[in-house]
Amino acid sequence: MRTLSWLGAVGAAILLLCSAASAAPSHLGPTGIVATPTADVVGARQYDVAVDYVKWDTPAGHVKCWPTRLLAGVSDKVEAGVGYVRWEDSTFSMKVVPINVKAVVVPEDETSPAVALGAAYGRYKAIGEVKVTTLYAVATKTLSEAEAKGTIHGSLGLMYNRYKDSDSDSATKPFVSLEYTTAGGATTVAIEYKPKEDVGFLGSLARDAVSSLVVRHMVTPDAWAETGLTNAWHTFCNPVDGDHEWFIGVGYRWVSEPEEWYY
Repeated sequence: MRTLSWLGAVGAAILLLCSAASAAPSHLGPTGIVATPTADVVGARQYDVAVDYVKWDTPAGHVKCWPTRLLAGVSDKVEAGVGYVRWEDSTFSMKVVPINVKAVVVPEDETSPAVALGAAYGRYKAIGEVKVTTLYAVATKTLSEAEAKGTIHGSLGLMYNRYKDSDSDSATKPFVSLEYTTAGGATTVAIEYKPKEDVGFLGSLARDAVSSLVVRHMVTPDAWAETGLTNAWHTFCNPVDGDHEWFIGVGYRWVSEPEEWYY
């Protein structure tokens, strides 16, 4: 299958080494993979900032995209963030400013997964304007954990997207992801999948399901680099042509100590 053929092509590129990896902001904003969230949240008073770059080859020419996002830990179970996504080609530019919030409602234990609820909202500004409201529920479970072999996490969720321009339409689709973190936590490799949405103005554009692979590696205890393949042409819905393109990005996190909040 085309959506899986690229997995083998990047297999040799995921053997990286370093210090301690953890979850990071997805392109949509909340902690997750690329276009789908997980039930993880950043810690209290933790701040993650990340920016990626991807260039799409389309029949109309090259389209450049920079997903930028800031994510903050409101508490141990709640995170909130804001992003800025801009596309440019030879004829027009389009901007999205997504905001998001996610809360863990059930923590993970030995038998049950962690469960989180979240929401995101973005406004697409191009020739016109499209407003996108996203609601989701996601469960994440540790499937395997071994000190010498690393850790595997799986996530399963349901996402509702409502698109509003001159008309309104909506879609509800399941999504799934799988993450492997190397022993010691240096590097995380993750894949995701979400079925096609054939709704409204996307009807002529959405030709395939969303699927991605990302490799995140901690360069230092506070900074990471990531690369991967995705066909999510923007952060909310489906690809234009189904083709996967490379993306690269960097991120940094810092934690505000409790005493810094008081005089």
